[in-house]
Amino acid sequence: MAAGLVVSASAEEGARSFCTEPPHDRLCPVFPEDQPDFSRFFEYRVIADVAQDPFDEYAWQAFTALNWRDVAPGDPEGESWRDFARKADMFAVDHAPCPSAQGAVIAGLAQSDGHPLIDQKGDFIVYETRLNPVAAGYLREAGLTTAEGRAAFGGEVDFPRGLQGTRAASVLLKTAWRIEPDPQAGMIEAEGLIPVPAAMSVDGVARCLDVRLGLIGMHVVAKVQSGHGDKWIWATFEHVANAPTAANAREINSLYARDLFPGGCAPPATAEGRDYALYDPARADRRTNAPPAGPVLWAATRPFAVTAAGAPAEPSQIVRCWRVFGPTEETNAAWRTELKGTPLAKYMLVSAQWRGANPDPIFPNGELPRYLSNVALESYVQTDPMGTCLGCHAEARTSEGASSDFTYLLR
Repeated sequence: MAAGLVVSASAEEGARSFCTEPPHDRLCPVFPEDQPDFSRFFEYRVIADVAQDPFDEYAWQAFTALNWRDVAPGDPEGESWRDFARKADMFAVDHAPCPSAQGAVIAGLAQSDGHPLIDQKGDFIVYETRLNPVAAGYLREAGLTTAEGRAAFGGEVDFPRGLQGTRAASVLLKTAWRIEPDPQAGMIEAEGLIPVPAAMSVDGVARCLDVRLGLIGMHVVAKVQSGHGDKWIWATFEHVANAPTAANAREINSLYARDLFPGGCAPPATAEGRDYALYDPARADRRTNAPPAGPVLWAATRPFAVTAAGAPAEPSQIVRCWRVFGPTEETNAAWRTELKGTPLAKYMLVSAQWRGANPDPIFPNGELPRYLSNVALESYVQTDPMGTCLGCHAEARTSEGASSDFTYLLR
């Protein structure tokens, strides 16, 4: 065991902690405001289960609490992400012609790198960012929601850190959604509005699309007190039927090679029998993890993704380049069993990333695991040196060029 690592009694006994408050052996709507089972004094260069397990359980506790309305419908307890502030509303982003409907997801059209993603039904994947009351309140009070306020802000951007039982954590969410999901898929669903500007519409007409959405990806990012929690904990979840694992996928600790993925991430040897949202087993000849080759626009009716000429656009062909860590798979299985009968049982934790060591040339920000991306949210950067949540966001700046505490919201 690495020096300085604190392991809880439940972890030592091999028991699962389904709730951050006792009794720990049952599901609950309590968000874990801190992750006290690690110390700022230890150093890790590779992932080990004794270090990763507490982060993975923290991630599942957070995901379950945020989606408690889908675990226990009608139970008023818990803090649902559906009550969080939208980025679009916080920063007065124009989402005309859509109204700011109460509770509805108001979706953006592209991933953070600017590229769209097209599912196998020919519809775009859409996105939304939200902030919990702690993070939203901090930005409002500091005047950071406007360009004028950011220019006048004289301090250092520093979101509040959570401490269990004392103060709530700052939490940021990024979600990815499939349009009109198959009811048999068992997804977390929400009413959605998609503002399509005239410039993105194939007929040049701006419109608001009123649709049903199914969740296929969620980042849960929390700033906590313990250890290196000021660098945030970066947990990311996906629906289990998003995409297959590449034939040449690497293990999460397998980093030591001059070229990690020669020729890219290869299609799996077989992926038959699965209905993937982002991969077609019958088209294994197609290039994987590549953005659309040309401009794609929105049609007025489904399938929404079309070329400039109005023809159906080619769906994306996405594979997973990094295998899910074995102990994380075990944690996923335990939580899915506990959540059986709820939509959450159809999701998997890809990983929870954290600051585990001092920076060095291989781990530029000390992040573990070194690479972490969500195939629905960062489809095209899985093998990029910046294909790391913590590492990418370490470069985040405000629109005035100041460090923005690991968020691109202020640019």
